[in-house]
Amino acid sequence: MITKETTYKIAFENIKNRLKEKEKNRELLLAAAYSANPQIAEIDRELSAVGATLAITALSGDKKTLEELKLKSKALAVQKKELLKKANVPDIKYDCQICLDTGLVAGKICECVKREAAKCLAKELSREMPLGDCRFENFDLKYYSDKSDKEGQNARRRMTSILKLCKEYVINFDPNASKNLLFMGDAGLGKTHLTLSIVSGVIEKGYMPIYGSAENLFATVETEKFSGEGRGAYEAMLSCDLLVIDDLGAEMATTFTKSVLYNLVNTRILSRRPTIINTNLTMKQIEERYTPRISSRLIGNYECNKFLGADIRQQKILNK
Repeated sequence: MITKETTYKIAFENIKNRLKEKEKNRELLLAAAYSANPQIAEIDRELSAVGATLAITALSGDKKTLEELKLKSKALAVQKKELLKKANVPDIKYDCQICLDTGLVAGKICECVKREAAKCLAKELSREMPLGDCRFENFDLKYYSDKSDKEGQNARRRMTSILKLCKEYVINFDPNASKNLLFMGDAGLGKTHLTLSIVSGVIEKGYMPIYGSAENLFATVETEKFSGEGRGAYEAMLSCDLLVIDDLGAEMATTFTKSVLYNLVNTRILSRRPTIINTNLTMKQIEERYTPRISSRLIGNYECNKFLGADIRQQKILNK
């Protein structure tokens, strides 16, 4: 489980290493230029001498001489730049013109670090999740019937509405204000696909989500608690910008997992941090499996969205 702190550390290292590589390459080009053209070193010596004289002249108050020295220094700098240009030694091209690839602006983290951290997180998450395969663009509504059933429910209209909800969720995402979502419905109806699409969109906006199946998330917390390793996974789940618990109900329900689920749900509600939960269970089954305390929190604090339709995985297999 990668934490927010770890991700930012990796992002800073990546940015720093890229800058080092650029500086190293330029140093090699500079060394070759100096070796081929001794005039460049001579200009450096003149610039150094002018710089020393400038400091003394500034203290003397001789404004005329000071201006003459500044003009000479500027002319030498231009001459050196032209020689380096002819020797194919360009200035360092920074990826970020705001912080010049330092990662900091006035002591604060630059936006480029946040973007890099998002890329790192996406890469880490992609090792376990098919993020690249799950996008809003390839969520195909053709698999949902446009005919109303006996109860008057139309799967195509329902899923069109849910798709719109998910897109707007990403557009308006706020780690301190976005609502909690509960996606319910049978297996194979696209709950995971849309959730991963939300995760991808949130990452692209520079936020730090944590996604995992209920089984894996709870197992991680249990291992951390009883092994004494204390890697901070549970704290990361409590404090991340968005927590996504997939396939709730597929894990073994124990006293421990029920306690973890309640604490995650309740703590994030109190701290106003958004959570998305996917499950094949009905609300009645959730109450029976996890206790009324948990179902009450979900009913009162989550927007419930019931997925309709026929198993898409089965449809794809039959259509092959």
